[in-house]
Amino acid sequence: MKFDSYITSSTKIAYTVKINTKKSIFDKFYFKKAAFTLAETLITLTIIGVVAALTIPNLISSYQKHTYVVGLKKANSNLQNAMKMIPITQGCSPGDLDCAGWYEGYHKDENGHWVNTPVTNIEGQEFSRNISNKQAYLISKQFKINKLCYSGSTDPECVKATSTMLHVSSTNSASLFILNDGMIFRGGSTIGVDINGFKGPNKWGRDQFYFDITYEYEESRYNIPQGTVMPYGSKLFADIYNQPNYYWRNNNDCTTENVNKDNWQAAFCAGRVLEEDAMNY
Repeated sequence: MKFDSYITSSTKIAYTVKINTKKSIFDKFYFKKAAFTLAETLITLTIIGVVAALTIPNLISSYQKHTYVVGLKKANSNLQNAMKMIPITQGCSPGDLDCAGWYEGYHKDENGHWVNTPVTNIEGQEFSRNISNKQAYLISKQFKINKLCYSGSTDPECVKATSTMLHVSSTNSASLFILNDGMIFRGGSTIGVDINGFKGPNKWGRDQFYFDITYEYEESRYNIPQGTVMPYGSKLFADIYNQPNYYWRNNNDCTTENVNKDNWQAAFCAGRVLEEDAMNY
């Protein structure tokens, strides 16, 4: 005889009701706890919002700084390569910047006369004593450029670039050139760079920096090849000019405060950024 034959119908009903009641209570408890209340949802969203407000600006700032560092390293590398290529492009021996006409007006021949090595631009115009135009032309030939702007140009894009680079030079006397990627170089033996061109923030120590280029007399005095690119604030820059405070570690110029105020001293951040491979300010 089967076991369930001993269980009366009333017992089966009572047992079933009891089981269903327990299941109903469990389901009610479980599903109630599985969902968030409105208050819990609002609290969670508030916490997420606070965390985002604290972290997202820092992430954006870190990304922007990384972009500036990459741009400065690229500008430094391209300038060094350009100075090496200028003599070769001009049909001279490697390193012979005198032959290339780079130091026009800065050296004399064996008779004591100032040497004037003519250089012509792509339109056949000859440079005479305008060394800024001449040097900008010689450098620009080593890049893929969008536009070359000589000093005093009234071309709208040149005027706009000049205005952008006023942080590098307060006058319109320096020539400049704009690369295809938007980077702007201005000047010659002392050259400013805006690594992101017309984009902001156009501040010293962020997207605008300074470089200097060694003269021939510095080659014999310091055994530094002429045409060496020296970032402002670098150890080499300080040693060449015998000014220890030109080295960024020996001054307080490269600070967040100076950068935010767009002070000239932040130009010396170039050496710090390249040395640390970061923008730690």
